[in-house]
Amino acid sequence: MRRIYFLLPDVSAAETLVRDLREHGVGDDQMHLVARDDVPLGKLPEASELDESDIGPALKRGAALGGTSGLLAGLTAMALPTGGLALGGAAVLGITLAGTGFGAWTSAMLGASVTDEEVEASEAAIRAGQILMMVDVPASDVDDYKAFVNRRHPDADVRETETFVPKPG
Repeated sequence: MRRIYFLLPDVSAAETLVRDLREHGVGDDQMHLVARDDVPLGKLPEASELDESDIGPALKRGAALGGTSGLLAGLTAMALPTGGLALGGAAVLGITLAGTGFGAWTSAMLGASVTDEEVEASEAAIRAGQILMMVDVPASDVDDYKAFVNRRHPDADVRETETFVPKPG
């Protein structure tokens, strides 16, 4: 799944786009809207804290960095046995998995406290009354959804596309 960001001028435009996306087969669990606290969204699908945080990208970065560090530590321990301790492939795999888990966990904890980059970049527009909409779509359909929104809603400002979409816990 990929996440596409759209900036909409007002709630009316958001309601229309949500209705059109629903008719296009997008479920409410795939749409997340961010608005100023005093802007009533009614029955539109509001973004959760998870959607507004950087936890997804942070989790991915942490797992990659932790896994790499664990692999290097395991290979180093295997290549330079000290104190008569000889490590095999299973130990290297275990150290790599432990590094991956630790890196993912620590990064996710940090990412949960950081605002999503696109939400942060759109903060001024949100304060001005615009609505930020995040839509989660299959990676193969990103261009189709962007074209659909541009065609049906020329007032929508298509923003970034994120490669990692956090799954609800």
